[in-house]
Amino acid sequence: MSQGTALIKFSKNEIELLINSLYMSISTVVPCVENGEWKKPYEIIQKDLINIKLQLIEKEREVKIDVKKEETGVNNPAECLDCED
Repeated sequence: MSQGTALIKFSKNEIELLINSLYMSISTVVPCVENGEWKKPYEIIQKDLINIKLQLIEKEREVKIDVKKEETGVNNPAECLDCED
């Protein structure tokens, strides 16, 4: 049986809410239920969402760096007045 994937769009805040909700579900103590085996799929989803959140944070950081470079003219050395001396 093959598995498919789906493109789902969430904001950073929505991802954080999902992570927190999964954490609360996973941390629930349910006695006598398969020794916690029921938690594994939720833990995998939580781990994936944490990785997605980290990727979003890294992309935001890269965008901020690119914007600063554009504002300061670092990408265009011809406009750098200090370099002409």
